[in-house]
Amino acid sequence: MKRLRGTRSTARGRLVELDFVRGIAIIMVMGFHFHTVRTGIPAIAAIEYPLKSFGREGVNLFFTLSGFLVGGLLLRQYAQTGRIDARRFIVRRMFRIWPAYYVLILFHVLVRRHPLDTFLWQNLAHLQNYYGTSIAQTWSLAVEEHFYLLLPALLLLFARWHIRANALIGVLVALCVAVLAARSVAVAHGELADAFAFTQYRIDSLLFGVLLAALYWMKPDAYRRLAARVGLLVAVVLLLVAWLVFATPHFALDESLGYTLQAIGFCALIVLVLEHSHRLSGSRIYRAVAWTGLYSYGIYLWHSLALAPGDFLIHRSTALGLPPVVVWGIAIVAQFAIAIGLGYLTTRAVEYPFLRLRDAWFPDRRAAAPVAGGGVTAVEGQLS
Repeated sequence: MKRLRGTRSTARGRLVELDFVRGIAIIMVMGFHFHTVRTGIPAIAAIEYPLKSFGREGVNLFFTLSGFLVGGLLLRQYAQTGRIDARRFIVRRMFRIWPAYYVLILFHVLVRRHPLDTFLWQNLAHLQNYYGTSIAQTWSLAVEEHFYLLLPALLLLFARWHIRANALIGVLVALCVAVLAARSVAVAHGELADAFAFTQYRIDSLLFGVLLAALYWMKPDAYRRLAARVGLLVAVVLLLVAWLVFATPHFALDESLGYTLQAIGFCALIVLVLEHSHRLSGSRIYRAVAWTGLYSYGIYLWHSLALAPGDFLIHRSTALGLPPVVVWGIAIVAQFAIAIGLGYLTTRAVEYPFLRLRDAWFPDRRAAAPVAGGGVTAVEGQLS
């Protein structure tokens, strides 16, 4: 595969285009969660509408992007050698995810913001998506943790059976269909909360990203043909937008078929941004969104701490008689600033030092390996 046209950012060999996608996702999540006031101003309502109406779908975008990037870490190795180093992969994932995550848990233990039995054992066991947690945003991290164990195990079986690209893609498609069927049955029985959070009902959002990674690393000609069909990619993204606008309020439909359609649409969005947004990547807005995406994991972990200050500012500003639009502006700017600031500080203070230790103790051995077709190492740098 020829080198992507994406522009490398300066941080850890990353692609600014993929950080831009991640930035979109975290802005959606923050906008959905942050507290505001009604202003009665149509322009403000238009800004809030996509965030409050379907901002939680930013988590689904995170899932699909993670499947593409993390799946690529393993599939590149599998495509080159016919095997994977599952142990090294899992250890490197632990260094990437666990330090910042457990610092968050320790913080909540020390400050006693929630009773311990509402989050501690659930989060320590990575079962919070099944048993609930008062640190509500961490439910999706459990799904990803389970995915990090499932995917290497699946590829180890493929390596033992010498399964190659077409058969691997077929198995992944079959798994996505099976997950959709199981989720639809759960929804039909009224188990909407389970369909939303349980790993066996949500992992297809990640597996679609793995499917895209399989094309990228194992069938580069097919990926290039897909990437060249700009009209098709744009049409799929527009259909995704139409689904979000018109169908997501219908929970039973959205939590069954909807998650599958969103994953397909997000795959198209990833390819479109990765391959065709390079002309925009020098703009200030694009770079600002991508910079936010660079710190998205830390922001995701800590953004709930911005809610209480937001409420305080809303109450104080309202008590002072400030106009609703001013109260809205103060609250939303403060919450974004606090969340992004916390994400930046914790990433620099916790995540990056542990990544340096990881790279010293467990270096990525694939860095020196030749890439089939002259492919791109920067895609791996996003989550390695």
